Amino acid sequence: MFLGGFSYEKDKETVSMFDRSSHHVYHGKYGVCGRDRRKITKRCRNCKITKQYTLENNGTESPAETFYLTQESKKVEDGEAAEAPDLEKLSRDESNYVAKVTFSKGGAGKSGEFVVTLPTYNNVGKYSYELKEVDGKTAGVTYRTDKIKLVVTVINGKDGKLIRQVGVHAEKDGKDVKSSSFNDNKYSAGTLNVTKKVTGNSGDKNKKFHFTVTLTKPENKEVRSDITATVAGTSQTNPSLDWTKGSCTYGFDLADGETASLGNIPYGVTYTVAEDDYSTNGYTTTMSGNSGEVSKAEQTAAFTNDKNSDNIDTGINLTTLPYILVFAGVIVIAGAAFITRRRKYED
Repeated sequence: MFLGGFSYEKDKETVSMFDRSSHHVYHGKYGVCGRDRRKITKRCRNCKITKQYTLENNGTESPAETFYLTQESKKVEDGEAAEAPDLEKLSRDESNYVAKVTFSKGGAGKSGEFVVTLPTYNNVGKYSYELKEVDGKTAGVTYRTDKIKLVVTVINGKDGKLIRQVGVHAEKDGKDVKSSSFNDNKYSAGTLNVTKKVTGNSGDKNKKFHFTVTLTKPENKEVRSDITATVAGTSQTNPSLDWTKGSCTYGFDLADGETASLGNIPYGVTYTVAEDDYSTNGYTTTMSGNSGEVSKAEQTAAFTNDKNSDNIDTGINLTTLPYILVFAGVIVIAGAAFITRRRKYED
């Protein structure tokens, strides 16, 4: 079910109707365009629909993206016309679509407009069109699944002119809604943090341990985002990630207390974090969160390497030796003083 019919005056951003040239007719709450029956005026044929492209998490950057609309169906709701004429298609390689809106890199968080070009109408009546957004292939981008409905009402105007009223109707989750814009599109990406901790009486806190992160793109999706990397507080310039085989790897080294962060990873990408085997060096490794799917702003894979030794010489602890020597000296001095006093007493 659809509901709508947004007025030109009230919802300019949803239905921005046409050129205001003096030879066109504008009136009515839906926004009206008049044209001569015998001559089509192209400037009077565009209907604009606003798209709000949102950003899920701050600090992420969307790739360049183009959204497309297709005409799914058409119908004569009222009138004598045998069928409704098709909406005009885009040109050349985009001839399967009736409208598009392009956002440049980092465009999420902004708005754009679909421009739908109406066809020529030779009969008065009411014509409806169902439009659907193409389900794109960019990982991390949410596409609109609900349809948009255009209703074009053609009536007789003065001086033999036809007047067109255009209403935009919307469907949201199967329910009728009124909206001045559509904000179904969102770019979602998060950060994967890898942390390192070294413990034990023989753990080398200055030693670097090598890690490899494997990222796999979602099925039937393409990763077009620029992934960022920061290792031990140092930003890595343009980490090279090759997604052509579906998965890519990134390696780095961490010491105790250090963290590596891979950012701007689109939601839906899966990951596995692996550390090289250091068991021959006496380390026992425990880990958590080392595999999963990016689905929130921050996710962490934590690694702890523990090394303890039982073969430690238990001789004098040099850290307490000065205190032992002082205490021994006090005893010697006290003993000497006691002996001296005793001799004096005996004499």
